[in-house]
Amino acid sequence: MAGPGIRATYLARELGKHFPTQLVSRETPAARRILSEASVLIGQPHRGFRKRRGQRIVYDLFDPLVLELRELYGARPALRQNIHLAAEWFRLRYALSNADLLMCATPQQREWYESMQTNDTPWIEVPFGVDMLEVKRCAPAKDNIVVWGGGVWEWLDPVTAIDAVVKLNHEGLRCRLLFMGRARPNPHAVDRSRETRFDAMLARGVPYVAANAEWVPYKERLSWLRSGKIAMMLHRPTAEARHSIRTRLFDALAAGVPVVATEEGFAADLVHREGLGIVVPAQDVDAVARSVRKLLTDDSFYAQCVQNLERIRPRFAWEVVTRPLVDAVKEWQKQGD
Repeated sequence: MAGPGIRATYLARELGKHFPTQLVSRETPAARRILSEASVLIGQPHRGFRKRRGQRIVYDLFDPLVLELRELYGARPALRQNIHLAAEWFRLRYALSNADLLMCATPQQREWYESMQTNDTPWIEVPFGVDMLEVKRCAPAKDNIVVWGGGVWEWLDPVTAIDAVVKLNHEGLRCRLLFMGRARPNPHAVDRSRETRFDAMLARGVPYVAANAEWVPYKERLSWLRSGKIAMMLHRPTAEARHSIRTRLFDALAAGVPVVATEEGFAADLVHREGLGIVVPAQDVDAVARSVRKLLTDDSFYAQCVQNLERIRPRFAWEVVTRPLVDAVKEWQKQGD
């Protein structure tokens, strides 16, 4: 699953502990009936997701989609892309104007959204979480594997990761970079141009870089991460980077794998503040190489990062981070009674 599917699944699971809850992922006649009969609707802005009389609605704006699309479509978008971007801006503004409660994932997101808000609809912050049932102690990884845990979208920076690993091997430090998946999580969304670009990236790192042919199933992702010693999350310096939460950080938290992350944004701030790994400047191959070297050769520093990951992990348990949402729905329930 990609981030939105993961988040929706766990929000529904936690809400379901307190209220009758149904998770809707596709628009079908049955789904439309469920939406029309619900007393509270929670979800991202999209077509057909509208409040009906007597309902409360929570718009989840954790994914700054309009910023992602701006990077995806580039400086000269085609007509169809411009129409798509305009539609997403409309949905965002509609959500900001028509919600009973607005939900975001980070303080940076809230500040940005509030700059566009024209009313006093309240906010809650619900970051991503960790499934504590998935957490378990594992034997330390034996090989110097650096794991890239998510996609290779336009706003990310896999090239710097590849070049840093190549540099380290040329300097005599044996290590490998593993991309957990070269395909998209949705098998029906095939982008041949992106596949071609990714193949060109991989060619830069032969024989030190490998990629799993398919997107790793969600249940297997932590096993893949635990096979490595470092989780790599690099991005280019964009508005998307400042306002994203980087969902794969929470996989690293669950797996107990130290992180190398590009500066700026929620993930980098948390890694730096809590000592979960090393934060590097954007597109700085030398800095990434130095960080990987330190984590692979300084056992004391590495162990401290792992200890810090384990220390803060309970703070991001799904049942903890979703409390503001559960409390808000409970309050509405009291008002209805």
